[in-house]
Amino acid sequence: MSTEGKQSVEETEKGFAGALVNSFERPLDPKKRLTIPSVWRQALGPDYVYVMKEEGVPCLLLIPKRMFESRLAGVQEEALTNEELNDVLESIGDDSELLEFDIQGRIRICDRLLEYANLKGPVVMRGAVRMARLWAPENAPDRSAEKSENLRAARRRLRF
Repeated sequence: MSTEGKQSVEETEKGFAGALVNSFERPLDPKKRLTIPSVWRQALGPDYVYVMKEEGVPCLLLIPKRMFESRLAGVQEEALTNEELNDVLESIGDDSELLEFDIQGRIRICDRLLEYANLKGPVVMRGAVRMARLWAPENAPDRSAEKSENLRAARRRLRF
């Protein structure tokens, strides 16, 4: 049996299970569920995903469970004695949700987060490699405006 194109167990355990790339537009169904593209579900992980506000921006972040939890694990010990960090963690906890995919690959984001990002009908989902952003079409930045010299210079620095 060929394993070409499949992730190894070692890659998945190290936190790499594919990149969130491409853009999609999907409607919220009548029950306000959002279908996540199957290729993204593979990259996000098979069961759960975190959704949280992007502070100061009218969009939501779709974050793989392993990434979200590994970042939290890195600060938990320091949080025991750091009140400012505890405040930040409380804010993250309040502005986030852990969501389970249903059998059809849908998630139901709570109304409070949907309202924050003004997600009522179609949802523009843009891959940001390690996570994705969920936008209302009217709030999604115009990608053609990003062809600036600054972006080109940043890509050169990253060798992309």
